Amino acid sequence: MYFEMRVFSLLQIHKYTTNIQIIMIAPILKSEKVLLKPINIKEAKNYLAWFNDPEVTKYLTTDGKDLNLKKEREIIKKSRLRPNEYVWGIYTSDKKHIGSTGLHKLDFKNKTATWGISIGAKDYWDKRLGTDTLNTIIKYFFTKLKFNRLQLFVNPTNLRAIKCYQRCGLATEGIKRKAKFKNGKFNDMIMMSIIKDDYKNLKNKKK
Repeated sequence: MYFEMRVFSLLQIHKYTTNIQIIMIAPILKSEKVLLKPINIKEAKNYLAWFNDPEVTKYLTTDGKDLNLKKEREIIKKSRLRPNEYVWGIYTSDKKHIGSTGLHKLDFKNKTATWGISIGAKDYWDKRLGTDTLNTIIKYFFTKLKFNRLQLFVNPTNLRAIKCYQRCGLATEGIKRKAKFKNGKFNDMIMMSIIKDDYKNLKNKKK
């Protein structure tokens, strides 16, 4: 059984039902620097170009191998129908499409999810747009979804990303040894997370 709804209705239904697969429609989120909109087929050409750039895909699980525009459009269609998941296109305040981000494996019982991001427009690297995107997601995650734990996985050599996640309040929990196969070898992955109590403490410090 599938439902298509905004999160306030979704949470009510989940409270009173079991064994339901839920199609999640990502809400529009806005901050000072970024605008997050549900991923759209019109963005496919951008993703195709980015996924064929080795610099962009260096730390991603995917790359442009065997990818074409038709396949990318199908991937986007499927991502919009994937149960228990939100996927957004990332836009700057002046409406420039620069990447994508998502909440994956949303677990309504344990109130957990896994987060990921890719900023493909390299002209916008090192402008803290990833930081602003993550802060926007974190605020939504804890204040609107009212979940308890957000986690992510990052390559130990991806120092720029790790610094970004630390700025947003995520803590390192440990290392998953040889957890990801990339570029012909198995790579360790660092697990980082932020829980609701961490978020509350960060808010109190800023007061």
